[in-house]
Amino acid sequence: MNRIVEPGNSFASRAGVCDTTTRVSVQPAIFAGGPGTRLWPFSRERNPKQLIDLIGDESLLEATLRCLDEAFVVAAHDISSVAALAMATPLVVCCEALHQQTRERLEHCGRPVRMVLEPVPRDTAPALTVAARAAAAASDDPFIVALPADHLIADHAAFGVALAEALRHAARGAIVTLGVPPRHAATGYGYIRTGMALGTQGARAIERFVEKPDTEELAERYVASSEYWWNSGMFVVRASVWLAAIGQCAPVIAAACADALQQASVDDDGALHLGPDAFAACPCDSIDYAVMECVATDERFVGVTVPLVAECSEVGAWDPVWTRRPGMARVTSHATA
Repeated sequence: MNRIVEPGNSFASRAGVCDTTTRVSVQPAIFAGGPGTRLWPFSRERNPKQLIDLIGDESLLEATLRCLDEAFVVAAHDISSVAALAMATPLVVCCEALHQQTRERLEHCGRPVRMVLEPVPRDTAPALTVAARAAAAASDDPFIVALPADHLIADHAAFGVALAEALRHAARGAIVTLGVPPRHAATGYGYIRTGMALGTQGARAIERFVEKPDTEELAERYVASSEYWWNSGMFVVRASVWLAAIGQCAPVIAAACADALQQASVDDDGALHLGPDAFAACPCDSIDYAVMECVATDERFVGVTVPLVAECSEVGAWDPVWTRRPGMARVTSHATA
């Protein structure tokens, strides 16, 4: 098991002095580069699911930004007695091929963001690494709140409560993932095997990450044990902690991302274009495989999971869409026939 950090005031200054007016910078990083091919024919490579109106009158990317804004208000109030949270302009990480479509969507909703553009897709570990480096260059070791653009969270206030607790643990040096206590057996999610309880707000140590169960029976055993939570794919971590972890666990990714940023350019709209040759040399890997499996067993790192007690769906297939928009079932059945 990974080590557990000492309790205490998680937002104390580095000198160890508690300052109730400590200003804490939070940098959202939204991963919006996926092709969404499982939602064909509505989601296509050049017009993927995060940019289309699947769930009402806004895209999944717009819904994610709105969710963050509303959750941040709750988190800031929750932590206000020990720190003043300041949310930086969100970073949206997507591929160069989707630059124009993503920019138009963001202009449509009127939400300012900073875009980081990947010349080729390389999965979430490189995406978080370039986001952490870009954020650290603009602020003093901010907290990164990393999440995909294709997750729907029904209760934004509950997300804010979970975010506040995650920030507390991240302030003590942990890499925190939001876990969803399962309401039923499901084979479509990866799981987190949880360990000892940490504090009184439901957080637990991470024992290990577990692949999607290959049978319904195994998923039922996970749920019955109360030791396994769904892996949401959302993370909270200080920029410096993530960069140290990726440097130890996946040094080739760390080096390639550093080179890609060194060779990056900024266009007239402020979008950061990563160096194409350096980023093309970066291995493709997820946060779970590149770092979190290492974190769960390496005593140099702290892995914590915080409960997100809210309905949270990855829109990776049609079922979550049909649940929220029953009429889409008829439309998609005709489109795919």
